[in-house]
Amino acid sequence: MTTAAPPPSIEELRQRVQRMEGTSFARKLPVLDAFDELVRLRTGSAYAVDSPSLAMALVAGASRAGEWVAIVGAPEFGYEAAAAFGLDLARTIAVPSPGEHWQSVTAGLIDVAGIVLLRPPAPVAEQQAARLRSRLIQKDAALVVWGEWPRCHQRLSIRSSSWVGLGQGHGRLTGRQVEVAVSGASDPGRTTSIWLPDPDQRVRRLDEVAAPVRLEDHSRLAQRAG
Repeated sequence: MTTAAPPPSIEELRQRVQRMEGTSFARKLPVLDAFDELVRLRTGSAYAVDSPSLAMALVAGASRAGEWVAIVGAPEFGYEAAAAFGLDLARTIAVPSPGEHWQSVTAGLIDVAGIVLLRPPAPVAEQQAARLRSRLIQKDAALVVWGEWPRCHQRLSIRSSSWVGLGQGHGRLTGRQVEVAVSGASDPGRTTSIWLPDPDQRVRRLDEVAAPVRLEDHSRLAQRAG
């Protein structure tokens, strides 16, 4: 059973009209609290990430705030996990396999969605990126690319990762701690540690959750006990 999306608000209708008329101006899009002061998510810009978890987390904040999200070229995308991060599936459009028409499909979805997540099937040329960049500006939307993207506004990558919750041959993985590096054309680069996700399946800063024992620490505890 699917849940019907709520009727659009006056603000949503205004944004749709602006996209159709091409009269929108760049605006700030909400991000999850873990990315505050780290990612400057704005319409008219493209952002590159190197993992599906970062892609999910980056679009989740805007989705939770009411933006429509489109996901293109990612048939293996984990919608259940993304929903736990905050993605509103009732406001999500998915085109898993656009094939050779990925660019025109993405351009069309920029017309109706506030943020588009794209996984390009091949390396993207500067000319292709420039055409979509112009459309983002015209239609008041942002693009998150799972992969490489020429002249992106910011690039997010996972520098290190460790899982928690698994013992000596028993238990289950309950959370993941990662160090995320963010860089941009005018940004010297910053890093921060976050849960992606935490034991409650939420994206949070590392210092907001009491840290359970890391995966690599279980063997040390076993040696001390035994």
